[in-house]
Amino acid sequence: MGSWAGAEIEFGLPPFENAEDLLESYRPTFDWLESGFEDVDSVTGVTTTSYSAVVESVVNGHTELANLSPVTYVLAASDGINPLVLNWSHGRDFYRSYIATRADTEIESLDDIAGKTVAMVDPLSTSGGMFPRYILSQAGLDVGNLDTEPADFDIEWAFGHDASLRALQEGHVDAAAYGDFQHPDNSDTIVKLAESDPIPFDPIVARPDTPEDVRTAITERLLEIPSERLEDHRIDKFGRVDDSTYDPVRDVVEEMGVDIGDLDEN
Repeated sequence: MGSWAGAEIEFGLPPFENAEDLLESYRPTFDWLESGFEDVDSVTGVTTTSYSAVVESVVNGHTELANLSPVTYVLAASDGINPLVLNWSHGRDFYRSYIATRADTEIESLDDIAGKTVAMVDPLSTSGGMFPRYILSQAGLDVGNLDTEPADFDIEWAFGHDASLRALQEGHVDAAAYGDFQHPDNSDTIVKLAESDPIPFDPIVARPDTPEDVRTAITERLLEIPSERLEDHRIDKFGRVDDSTYDPVRDVVEEMGVDIGDLDEN
């Protein structure tokens, strides 16, 4: 293990929430990995400012491990990254994308989003970017692509699921897209307009040159993490994963006309 990572493992994290909160929630997982291997001195989280930056870091070996969104995993799989485990949350290995509005708007259906402003997370966020644009395209709206803005509505990029919801709550936008894990409980003010089909949760991946024995060791260590280590984490546990898990995401990516070149440009 130490010869592969130089005794220090860096773990890339996408900006799906505030960087400080993200590092705090992952710290018990990092500690668990550190304590499991004698030749590993530290496991350190590396936060990024975009979804493309975190995948670039692990593809190029700047970080040994990374948590990728399903979309960025699909786009970068051909670069040889190795899926290790799948995140589980709230007892599920999947989640959904939500599009929501406030109860005080005049938006009652997706058609009403025409001419409005929608908060989204990141162009390469699965539930906060790609899937909500797909949902809106299926409703007949022009959603643009990764290089162009929508013709039928405006997007305000929030660069965080929490920030996307907050923009809606504070009245800065007319609607918002985010992962269902961000949706407020029992809210009378935030109204869900649409939800996606199930999306497999994020994978943790290893850089392309990771030896098989190292991949196996890290995978087994993550699968064995005690539940109490994850009490303050949105993740309940880690489960087994393989590349085919993300075929439903591939279908949407292909439908939206996105390829690996788009990842390189964002």
